[in-house]
Amino acid sequence: MSSVIYAILYNVLFIPVFYLALFLVSLFNEKVRKGFWGRFGLFRKLKPFLKVKDADKPILVLHCASMGEFEHTKPFLVEFKKRKPEYRIIVLFFSPSGFENVKSFEEVGLFLYSPHEIFFSIWRFMRKVKPSLWIVAKHDVWPNQIWFCHLFTVPLFLINASLHQQSSRLLLLTRAFHRSVYKYFTHILTVSETDRHNFSQLIGAEKCSVVGDTKYDQVIFRREESVKKEVIPAGIYKNRWTIVAGSTWPEDHQHLLPAFLKLLRDYENLLLIICPHEPTAAHIYELKSYLKKEPVILLSQLADYRNQRVVIIDRIGVLANIYSIAKVAYVGGSFRQNIHNVLEAAVYKIPVIFGPVNQNSHEAQLLKAGKGGWEVHNSVEIENQVRKFLINEIHRQESGWQAFRVVEKNSGATQRTVDRILFQLNFKKD
Repeated sequence: MSSVIYAILYNVLFIPVFYLALFLVSLFNEKVRKGFWGRFGLFRKLKPFLKVKDADKPILVLHCASMGEFEHTKPFLVEFKKRKPEYRIIVLFFSPSGFENVKSFEEVGLFLYSPHEIFFSIWRFMRKVKPSLWIVAKHDVWPNQIWFCHLFTVPLFLINASLHQQSSRLLLLTRAFHRSVYKYFTHILTVSETDRHNFSQLIGAEKCSVVGDTKYDQVIFRREESVKKEVIPAGIYKNRWTIVAGSTWPEDHQHLLPAFLKLLRDYENLLLIICPHEPTAAHIYELKSYLKKEPVILLSQLADYRNQRVVIIDRIGVLANIYSIAKVAYVGGSFRQNIHNVLEAAVYKIPVIFGPVNQNSHEAQLLKAGKGGWEVHNSVEIENQVRKFLINEIHRQESGWQAFRVVEKNSGATQRTVDRILFQLNFKKD
């Protein structure tokens, strides 16, 4: 079946059902509602950007699912802009968690929601912006964006690309459809050889290259920057043995909190810092309710600190800095759907603990293999693993060094990514 037929079926059958469902969910879900209605202001925000005096310069469009994907691409944007300063950069976000929380970044001229995945909306965006280059970060591939890049002859790249063998995109029933989309990528830059092999089933091996993941370079950059930013005053964690549980969800808390309460009971100098992935009022209330026997304080209330041993972080964007004060870290999402970023902790030379749902993370597998990461399956295992590090400082330090070696060994993807894109575009290095 040709791409044209798949595009017709996608837009006539799938998109109306998808948007009806999206609208209905938006009536009850605030996050979905923000994303759904926020996209209607896209072209109004785009207009001033296109009217400035350098509007004739080439435009790079970077599409990210959320804030995490954007953070990982920052080293790429810095390096690309250094080599091609004439480019103006637009960053698109699918998720409200990205668009609403992003702050200014020198290399980026404009942050927007991605256009609605509707035929006319994508066509209008392409016609107005006239991008010279389109890049998708990681995995957030939307068919209409890809098909219109092809129609407008825009070079198209997928960076930091990963695809596990069990992905629905490789299923026999869906593979042909996804081939009709992925075949229009100019090149796919994968994280590992396994990912290259998996993508080659959709696009062909000659259009895939292994370059690594720029997130390794980003966590090194953020570690250097974190030294300049104090999120939690030193007086709170000084002389304390600090555990940081980052990007956690209620599914993580079911296993974490029973273990932590026992550890807090047995070790008086323990400090627990919990950073919910979504620090909503409901998630914070759930945490405080479970920890009702243990005094708790929020980050926003630290001016009134009275020796509480549990701190809940009620803002986003600070987790990478908070890991810097930890003796050991737990990374959330790993008792839920997908584990979050383990490298943000590993770069600080500390052991990283996580739950059993970590197959989506190539770096988590590297940490486990190198004895810098530790998989746990329940609260008993969490408690026992932390106790081992509490009792044996040498073991803790050795494991932390192994975690850091994974980061160090896999850095350098930024240069390779920019090199490959410029090569594909027949540019010469400056």
